[in-house]
Amino acid sequence: MILRYKSIQKTNIMITQSPFLLIAFAALLHASFQLGVSVLTMLSGHGLGLGRSFARLMRLNIAYVSGALCISVLLFAGVYYLTLLLVPVSPVSLWGVATVLNSLIGLMVVLFYFRRTPKGTGLWIPRTMAEYLTTRTKKTKHTGEAFTLGAGCVLAEFPFIIGPLFTAVLYSLYSDTPYNLQITHLLLYVGISIAPLLIIVGMVGAGHKLSTIQQWREQNKRFLQYCAGSGLMLLGIYIYVDKIIDGGWGI
Repeated sequence: MILRYKSIQKTNIMITQSPFLLIAFAALLHASFQLGVSVLTMLSGHGLGLGRSFARLMRLNIAYVSGALCISVLLFAGVYYLTLLLVPVSPVSLWGVATVLNSLIGLMVVLFYFRRTPKGTGLWIPRTMAEYLTTRTKKTKHTGEAFTLGAGCVLAEFPFIIGPLFTAVLYSLYSDTPYNLQITHLLLYVGISIAPLLIIVGMVGAGHKLSTIQQWREQNKRFLQYCAGSGLMLLGIYIYVDKIIDGGWGI
């Protein structure tokens, strides 16, 4: 019985500390941010309003998602490389940075991610940026422009996604996964982080109305905001307890 209990306990610890689960959780927090989704729905809405062909609209949407995909891959790889250069630094220091980043960003998301505007509730972005993105989506006619727009929206939210991104990189770097297989961590993180964009493209392609998508987003925006904010703070607390207090640098 004692051996069985210890085996179950060890299995539970391994599941809890699996780098794939923690990277997936960080990617879900990344995916909960709304700027990329908002611009994609605007792009689709303007395309339908201007009477563009369905094939052309889908090409623009796919190009937009491709831009978000490419810049997400580059950001993960870039942060991984920069973190790799800091490996000689004490691991506790790196985990401490991740703790502070996630906790502060989580608090900012809860307090400031949505703000009051003359037309209701809008995202955190400045008014001038919101007007620019609205104008840019109306003028987007070519796939190259849509690609750049998708990449730009990911970069614009970098101050928020840096927390979960850096955390995913640390769990990848300090995992027991063979070095040549750590590409699976990148694929997992990027795949989950752009999943909402893929879902919207799929819904538009299947003929669902954009008004239904927008209505769902409007009804659940506070839920997504508080889930993202509290999730980031919980992630920061988990890192603090698991990696700093316990001193378990490896996984």
